Amino acid sequence: MPPISTIITSMLQPAVDANRSEVGRSRPELPSPEPRPFDSAQGRPEPVEGRTPRPDPDAPVRVPYFTCLLVGLGGLFYGVTGPLLSTFVPILVRNELGDHRTAIGMVMAIDNVLLLLLVPWAGLVSDRASNRGGSRLPLVLLGFGLASVGMAVFPLSAGFGIAGVIGAIVLLYSGINTVRSPFQALVADLVPSRHRPLATGSVTFQMCVGAIVFLMLGRMLGMAPAFFIGAGTILVIALAFGAGIREHAAVATAAEATFRSLVDAVWSIARGAVPGMRAMFVAILLLQMIFQSFTTWFALHATERFGVRPEDVTIGFIAWALGGVIGSLPGGFIGVRIGRRNAILAGFGVMFACLLALDRAGGARTLIPLIGLTSAAWTLPSVNAYPLFIEQTPRQQRGVLAALYLLSMALGGAIGDPLNGSLFDLAHGYRPLFLMMTSYTALAIVAMALVPRGAGEAGTGPDAEGGLREGAQRLSHVSGAGPGPPRANV
Repeated sequence: MPPISTIITSMLQPAVDANRSEVGRSRPELPSPEPRPFDSAQGRPEPVEGRTPRPDPDAPVRVPYFTCLLVGLGGLFYGVTGPLLSTFVPILVRNELGDHRTAIGMVMAIDNVLLLLLVPWAGLVSDRASNRGGSRLPLVLLGFGLASVGMAVFPLSAGFGIAGVIGAIVLLYSGINTVRSPFQALVADLVPSRHRPLATGSVTFQMCVGAIVFLMLGRMLGMAPAFFIGAGTILVIALAFGAGIREHAAVATAAEATFRSLVDAVWSIARGAVPGMRAMFVAILLLQMIFQSFTTWFALHATERFGVRPEDVTIGFIAWALGGVIGSLPGGFIGVRIGRRNAILAGFGVMFACLLALDRAGGARTLIPLIGLTSAAWTLPSVNAYPLFIEQTPRQQRGVLAALYLLSMALGGAIGDPLNGSLFDLAHGYRPLFLMMTSYTALAIVAMALVPRGAGEAGTGPDAEGGLREGAQRLSHVSGAGPGPPRANV
């Protein structure tokens, strides 16, 4: 007689076989994952096509200081070009056209036209290159090259009349606006999510330092030497980018970036498809309106309110630039430490108090430290807004969303100046400037309060969610629990 265990096994075997065959039919066998190349720069395996590795919360976090320093040179590029162009381009155009203000305005509008054309185009082209496994860097280097040549020829352009000046303006602003959206997307590609506020802080810091240095150079040396030094500085920045940036190519995808994708992105923001994105867009627009209000109208406000000479007003702009230098790097660290939304709200709160104090200030001497403090507080939303905005965007769409971010800032300037002018007409003077800036700040606080907690914070973007969801599905397969529905919030 066979043992009792053998009898029991033979009785149960048909049921076990049936169960195994049923499991095999309901859950196909997963292919063994292919070995992935090791990414030495980031210290982790590179992602496989269609998959994003699950972040390890226990892994040591290495702060990419060198990368943040390197991408900050993009801010230095804006610090080199912006102040010199704002100071000397209107003067050179007026010298060629005389006091024909309408004609001067048409020439000065070339910058805005090129921005509206090139920023979306460059963002789409950079996305297209990234989606095909290429790089955004060549487009950034092309913009640097055009801007450097434009800076070098601009002081000589007056020798060819107004046509030469317009040609130099087109060349110069074509380079600047070609850089904008690919550079912004490149910052998000190169820097891990957690440390992006440090990178944007480095960009703002170097931009403010560059603005101060080149304003002083323009004043001490004159237009031509300052522009030639600026052209050489841009070439050095381009060389540093080309030699130091090692962009990890994205896995090629079937998605093709088109202008339709730009329209779709605008529509998704307008209808609130992405949590908090619409409120972020409004807050960014208001942030730019606050900045534009100060840069455009402070000189007129100060001369009317305190009776100071126009030359003495420059100290207020220097105080704003110094505040940006002081606050930008700490603003990035604060965003990493307490979260981007909290840092932005804290910055707007301090700005609100400072702007109220500026409206009540009794003299120009009290004004200067308050302007510096307002600017330092301004860096908190300025540094953390872009990381918050771009976090919810997958890599293949970052160029398009970076273009939208930049266009929202441009829209803030386009809305702010005419609106402020109308309000000053109603007030019969420039006295309510800081009160108007306080109102914009209050509206920005309301907009940021509407952003859900956690939206746009480090590690919450779609790439991270995809990695976590895939990890959960793999775990369920291994454990035999079945795939199951993905969790809504991870």
